[in-house]
This record gives sequence, structure tokens and C-alpha cells, in this order.
Amino acid sequence: MKFYDLVCLITLLFYSSYGFAKTSEDSLQSHLKQYKYISGQFTQVLSGEQQPLTQSSTGEFWIKKPDKFRWNYITPYVQKIISNGSKLWVYDEDLEQVTIKHASQSIQSSPLAVILGSVSLSELFDIETLDNNDSLQWLKLTPKTDSGGFDFINVGFRQGVMSQMVLKDSFGQTTHLLFTNVTVHTPIADEIFEFKVPNDADLFDETIAQ
Repeated sequence: MKFYDLVCLITLLFYSSYGFAKTSEDSLQSHLKQYKYISGQFTQVLSGEQQPLTQSSTGEFWIKKPDKFRWNYITPYVQKIISNGSKLWVYDEDLEQVTIKHASQSIQSSPLAVILGSVSLSELFDIETLDNNDSLQWLKLTPKTDSGGFDFINVGFRQGVMSQMVLKDSFGQTTHLLFTNVTVHTPIADEIFEFKVPNDADLFDETIAQ
């Protein structure tokens, strides 16, 4: 799964997690309205069937409903995905490259379309409850089509907040994510969701008409 696709998927689950953990999916939308701000830190570990070694990375994130978010990968490399609701920036520091997209088009073509009300969660996934483990409440999400690039996602909640995620993609790779210091309701300044393109970066602006 591509870096951008994974970030969109995780962001979607954070928007949706509180409804998953506390009620049926039928009343998900009413619960989503209760949460406007979400932020925290994450550790991501990637392993594969043919890879004896794992790849680990860490970072932090900020989300402001309905369409602003920022994901910063900090170690071992710097990558950022930022949306201010109008534009979406994808920045790779190692490649010194920035791509700018229309946020609305990018979101509508990703699972984030759920938060805009254009699709319902049940249209994207089959959802089932798994046995509780590690003091977490687990749900399994299986995509209804193979266009998402993954086989399933297991999501673990602690006291209504998403704490862990295990994603198995169609290439046999497994991504484990641990979320820590997650907070809700704390206001986040809009400046967090803006990005200034570095002077030495190659710029690919897809918002400019050709």
C-alpha cells in the first residue's frame, strides 16, 4: 500500500473509531459529530512474508474535522502529508520533492470520502467483532472490493480510542501501528494544516491546469 493511501486509511479510522467502539455502525454518523480534534503519536512496524527484517518508523499526527489533517513521519526518514481542506501537500525530505493535489479530489478518491458523507462505511467494509485481547476491543474490517490494496484491517480500541491497528496488504506485508498520547477535543490551530514548500524542493503542482 502506498504511503499516501495508508495515511488516508488511518485518518479515516480515527474519524470513525469512536463510533465503532461504542455503538453499531448504523449510528456511526451521530457519534462522529462529537469529535472535532484528534492528535497523538504513532509507531509503525512493517514486516513481510519474504522479509526477515522489519522496518520501523515513528511520527505524530493532527486531525481536525471535517477535512484537515497532518501526518509527520519523523524517524528514520521525514515524510509529511498535510491537508488544509483545499490543498493537499505530500512532502518527501529525502527526495526533496513536494506534490500538491486538490484536497477534495484526493479525499473523494480515498476512504476519507466517508467523512464528507459521499459514501457510508458499510459500502467500503464488512465489519465484525473479534475476541478482546491485550485489554483491547478488536474489530476486523474487510474491504468489499480489492481496489484498496489490502486484505483486512484489525483495529484495537481502549476505552473508545483507537490504540492499535494491524493491516495485511495484498502483497503479503503486515503493518502494525501503535498509537500513543492520543487526545481529543483539544483545539488545534489552523496553521498546523498549512505547508511552505522548501526552496530547494522539486515541486509537482497538480492543481495547476495544464
